[in-house]
Amino acid sequence: MGKVNNEPLTSEQITDAKRLCEVIRGVPGGKRPIFEIVMLAYMNGMEAGAAYAKDVTPTTAARR
Repeated sequence: MGKVNNEPLTSEQITDAKRLCEVIRGVPGGKRPIFEIVMLAYMNGMEAGAAYAKDVTPTTAARR
């Protein structure tokens, strides 16, 4: 599990979360499992990209 973030959410983050909830509610029940798989894969990819970007510095990027 990821690190717990105790910082308050911004209004933009709250708006984005509300939009995502609306999208999820709009997915028909029979298609929801595949939607959840795709969303999880997307979120994992975003998290991995953020971790990679944080880990890569100009000196380590030059070595790759």
